Amino acid sequence: MLTFIRQLLDNWIVRIFFGLLVVVFVFWGISNVVTMIGSSNAVATVAGQPISLASVENTYQNMINRIAQQQGGKQLSAEERQLIAGGIVGEAIDKAAMAHEVARLGVAAPPNALRQQVFAMSVFQGQNGKFDMSRFKQVLADNNLTPAMFMADMTQSINADQMVQAISAGAGAPEPLITLLYNYLGQTRQVAYVQLPFAAVRPPSPPSTRVLRRFWRNHPENYSTPERRAFQAVILSAALLASRETVSAADIKAFYTAHKREFTATARRTVEIITAENKESAHAIATQWRSGASWTQMKAAAKKVSATALTLKNTTTADLPSGRLAKAVFAAKAGEIVGPVTGAIGTYVFKVTADTGSGVKPLSIVADKIKARLQLRKAKARVDADLPKLEDALAANTPLDALPSNLGTVTVTATADATGVGSDGKPVTIPGPVALRKAVLKAAFTTSPGVRPQAKSAPGTAYFAIAVDKIIKPHLKPYHTVKAAVLSDWTDHQIERQQETAAARLLTLIKSGASIVRAAGTIGYAVRTSGLISRNPPGTNGIPTKALPILFGLKVGEPTMVETREGFVVATVTKIVNPAPDADPNTRQRLTSALGKVMQTAVLQSFASGLRDRYHVKVNPTVLHRLSS
Repeated sequence: MLTFIRQLLDNWIVRIFFGLLVVVFVFWGISNVVTMIGSSNAVATVAGQPISLASVENTYQNMINRIAQQQGGKQLSAEERQLIAGGIVGEAIDKAAMAHEVARLGVAAPPNALRQQVFAMSVFQGQNGKFDMSRFKQVLADNNLTPAMFMADMTQSINADQMVQAISAGAGAPEPLITLLYNYLGQTRQVAYVQLPFAAVRPPSPPSTRVLRRFWRNHPENYSTPERRAFQAVILSAALLASRETVSAADIKAFYTAHKREFTATARRTVEIITAENKESAHAIATQWRSGASWTQMKAAAKKVSATALTLKNTTTADLPSGRLAKAVFAAKAGEIVGPVTGAIGTYVFKVTADTGSGVKPLSIVADKIKARLQLRKAKARVDADLPKLEDALAANTPLDALPSNLGTVTVTATADATGVGSDGKPVTIPGPVALRKAVLKAAFTTSPGVRPQAKSAPGTAYFAIAVDKIIKPHLKPYHTVKAAVLSDWTDHQIERQQETAAARLLTLIKSGASIVRAAGTIGYAVRTSGLISRNPPGTNGIPTKALPILFGLKVGEPTMVETREGFVVATVTKIVNPAPDADPNTRQRLTSALGKVMQTAVLQSFASGLRDRYHVKVNPTVLHRLSS
């Protein structure tokens, strides 16, 4: 009965998500704290103390390199870099604000607690599962951290964790809310319904030409040409200029040497994992799997014991929910059944199905990508240099077709509808990426004729200016050119109206007190009865998915009418079944835990808002933009 809830809460990824909610602080209220901070080099201030640009640059660059490596060297967009920069600065603000509050309250982490936490981190453990000093130093060096910097950060983290636990410990979801959501998700209903398909109606005979012509005139939106606009545009785009830029082999080699870490492939594995709730279930699962059971059979077996089975493709150690599990996965041989392995949120049994080794990609393989990146970098610099010249020319009322030839712009002259299709039915040519094409077309249909062109920005370091020459209004296509379409639409309309009339009559009879069986009999249709259905769309027994929200809002005996692509459905609720409080205690407990963590997060967010006010957080947008540029 509560399969949907199980599917929601059994996934270990969801468990991790709810766990993280408890420790997430939303100090980053940029919408209400942004102010200019003069020409200071501080990216933000907390309690009047600056967070320097230099203090976050290293973290930002490491994050950019890590993401680029995961994406195979693909360059991040300006919007993505801005988002990452905002997150890094937000994290720095979080730490600073919490540090001030910790100092104000006199919270201090015991040295022994700091030592235990560092020694327990799997990333610092050697092959024997114990703390390895050489690995500790190597990991810090790889992240450009000194031991002193790391320990200071850990001390601050432990202090903050004590604050978080103290603030959120008493927060929990009220029992009525838990019951309400438990019943909402687990409720099932039985429905009696009548299907009135369009296919069951015999098409009417074709009407007279006079009737069809009237239908044609009454529905001009279906038989008119779209509005078109004749316009001229000039485009200054790094993507269009990049191919013209020259990059030497020496430049490519130098970039490769300086960014070799970016071209180092991370070890990845594809693994089938079953997460059991206890060791006994995990042992039974492992035994069955080792006996030769297929993955399909194992998924079914896992479901019977409330375990979770999922496949993780091309995963890294960081993607796995437990350091112990990650170590076991990357030590296992392909095809080997391993487990049980005990982790923080369950006991695991797994099989590695694919292994992608690590290593540095040779220059010969990545040279073309490096060349393209360097070309784009040069093109962006040229766009930055040419943009002021373009703006000056436009300010001097220079016609678009008379702009200086050395600006690196591309001129487009076209007549098209809002989708970019010309009168010949073919897309007009607007060079550049799809996002740039969409921006130019949008501007063409939001600019009035005669308005002086101005430089507008577009995604991907691009700018354009547009002048609309003429608006070509829609006009009704000649009847003889759309006659076949008019007849087809008229026929469909008659069929739809006939079934709509029948469905409305059936609905009226039911609302007047007739049973659905009796009402359906009067119009010659049969009544079907569904099994118990839930709000979860799969397995709706023929009931349209779009009808579910309506049916779950009705009382027993109340009817509804829904139109689908295939016809109409008239349905009434015949039974409502709420889950018994003790029907699934495990699911109820998980729901209680999940809602409790959400309530804890709400408490923490209120606390965070208070800290923003107390310590007068300010962000310097100019320096923040410099970080992402």
